[in-house]
Amino acid sequence: MTSKDPVVGVGIIGLGGASGAMIPKFAKNPHFKLAAAGDIDEEILGRFHKDYPDTEIYNDAAGLVASKSVDLVYIATPTNFHAEHARMAFEAKKHVLIEKPMTIDIEGSQAMIATAKRNGVLLGVNVKHSFEPRVLRLRQMARDGELGRLRMINNWRFQDWLYRPRTPEELMPEPGGGILWRQGPHQFDIIRTIAGGMVRSLRGTADTWDPARRVPGAHAAFLDFEDGTLATAVYSGYDHYDTRELVETGYFPDAKTHAAARRELSEAPNAAWEGDAAREERYGGSRRRSALPPAAPASAPSSRGWIMGGPWIVSFDRGDVRMSANGLTVYGDEKISEIPLGVKGEDGRDGRINTYYEAIAHDRPLPADGSWGMATLEVLLSIERSGRERKEVFLKHQTPTVD
Repeated sequence: MTSKDPVVGVGIIGLGGASGAMIPKFAKNPHFKLAAAGDIDEEILGRFHKDYPDTEIYNDAAGLVASKSVDLVYIATPTNFHAEHARMAFEAKKHVLIEKPMTIDIEGSQAMIATAKRNGVLLGVNVKHSFEPRVLRLRQMARDGELGRLRMINNWRFQDWLYRPRTPEELMPEPGGGILWRQGPHQFDIIRTIAGGMVRSLRGTADTWDPARRVPGAHAAFLDFEDGTLATAVYSGYDHYDTRELVETGYFPDAKTHAAARRELSEAPNAAWEGDAAREERYGGSRRRSALPPAAPASAPSSRGWIMGGPWIVSFDRGDVRMSANGLTVYGDEKISEIPLGVKGEDGRDGRINTYYEAIAHDRPLPADGSWGMATLEVLLSIERSGRERKEVFLKHQTPTVD
């Protein structure tokens, strides 16, 4: 960083779990300054201000986006509020980094993209796992052809998402709720990033197996890309099997802790417990590690954990590649080799905000912009449609990976 490099003031709207993971990364990056935070929960806002006393504090989005200290607004509110909060930021001539999925419908995404363009500011989507070194190296392999043509991508993940404390909007049986909307954006964004982005068609479904939880807790999809690359994606959050058993050395199922999330929920003392527990997973809460000031950057666990929650196998003409604990394991025509990856203390979150900084400060192309986010949203909507109609769905809003 030179003395001529600008420092970007960041204003955060929404102090939930997503922003709790990003705040330490903004705090320790010299290109950014935590300038302001906004939330409707005064206690949670107070927790943040105690950790970062030099920031401005707001209980409404309008005040935050109007602040002269804020250059980039990071929006981490529930999905149904994204469109309005982004519009306010754009009209105030602020850049926006928005949590996934960017909106709940294509029309909302198109309006968001148009408003950003009209106001001459940038719109990026926080698909942080797609910037993880393993994903970027696989994309490089696909682009450069070092193992021949990319042929197929497969990912499985089974875990306990549906039975951990969830907020009301996560359990609403409409766009924005359920595992497809909450976790699918990461899974399908990674697949699109590696394969080049251009999904031709898909067949999939998102299903509700437990009526007490009301939203889909599992999804499966088959994606056919324009160049013939194929991908499958499976995700279950029903707290039975855990795919970490397939990827973590030394991980073994434990009968004592099996289905712990289901058990905790079933033993809840009253109807209010889940909402209270979900609140304690927001910033500074008792059920999460607090995002501490810059002196303690280790307070944010690595986002690699999401990627390594289940097997990723990527197939090329001359080998299969597996994401592994240390990077990538290549099973080639004649030998098995390792590609070590990663820098200690850095992960996809660093990649996401660094690429955004380069776009702001040096006019570089912005990966995972609004058009890209809309294309991943189209995948989610198309899986829902495919499941309802039980047929293949062709896509029309796809855009290529920005390398």
